[in-house]
Amino acid sequence: MEHVDIAVIGAGVVGLAICENLSRSNKEVFLLERYESFGMETSSRNSEVIHAGFYYPKNSLKAELCVEGNRLLYDLCKNFEIPFWKTGKIIIAKTPEEVQNVNHLFEQGIKNHTPGLRFLSKTEISQMEPNISAEFGLFSPETGLIDVHQLMKFYESQSERNGAVIAYHSNVIAIEKITDGYRILIQDTNGEIEEIAAKIVINAAGIGAERIAALAGIDIESSGYQVYLVKGEYFNVAAKHTGKIHHLIYPTPTALSLGIHTRLRLDGTFSLGPSAFYVDEVSYEVNPDHQDKFFESVYSFLPFLKPEDLTPEMSGIRPKLQKPGGEFRDFVIAEESEKGLQGMINLIGIDSPGLTAAPAIAIRVGQLVENILR
Repeated sequence: MEHVDIAVIGAGVVGLAICENLSRSNKEVFLLERYESFGMETSSRNSEVIHAGFYYPKNSLKAELCVEGNRLLYDLCKNFEIPFWKTGKIIIAKTPEEVQNVNHLFEQGIKNHTPGLRFLSKTEISQMEPNISAEFGLFSPETGLIDVHQLMKFYESQSERNGAVIAYHSNVIAIEKITDGYRILIQDTNGEIEEIAAKIVINAAGIGAERIAALAGIDIESSGYQVYLVKGEYFNVAAKHTGKIHHLIYPTPTALSLGIHTRLRLDGTFSLGPSAFYVDEVSYEVNPDHQDKFFESVYSFLPFLKPEDLTPEMSGIRPKLQKPGGEFRDFVIAEESEKGLQGMINLIGIDSPGLTAAPAIAIRVGQLVENILR
């Protein structure tokens, strides 16, 4: 049985960021991923947006790590030539209730130290985006886009350059607490089982994080770790509309999601999404019958669109701790000594803004690891 210092489970953007950060130390780090490559689930099926941090309650992990991660990601992109586009975002309002919601976002952003937020009049919006319709807006200059694949590729190559081992086709099927850490059983695609021992286990398995926590012996229900799957679909916008939008355009958010918005790509084309609805199982099919819902959601502020301009693109699944009809739930980033599992670190419910927060989450987890090893 091979012995390592740290085993990270899950090679999405968060797991890769954690691995890269820890690989800079003198510790032996293994990253275990059940698929054949990195980012095969949530990390490759999202809007690729770098958020600014004003959607989340003050002092929440989502707020703190998003604001910090925003700065870290832009620095990373500039220093290592990872493609990005600081587009800015306009959150639009057309009714008095929506104006009130936008005001709330501004106030929350100030509390969270989100830089550069400012209100936009109808005239200013028309100057910035002549093809959209809105009465009032909130502009976030620090919101942008990133090539997530290149970001994950960077984290992977840096981790391996620093000596970390990334094991693909490695599905964790059992975790057992032993005297000096954890015994982990890993099954490959041929059904063969190997085992490793790790002093520290970091669960960054995304939509599979609940399963990994349960394997370690955690009572999911009493811990509040039940993950709810929220599916989001995207619809492509016809290429003839390329260049009609220059910023990310968002409606006012709902309790469940940020709303169906424009998803700009680095080449100037764009799509719409994601929607948000709870599902019981993972399926990435896009229901073409949802085209009308998408059109109706955006036509009020994108009046140049017609229903036939929209075609199914892709979908993604987000792991949310917020149950249907429930209140806001924050990220869980927890060292589990209080549950009798010293050296086990769980990351549960890492939905939006998990991508933006990834480098800041990696630093936070690194601090937990340092505390364990003292």
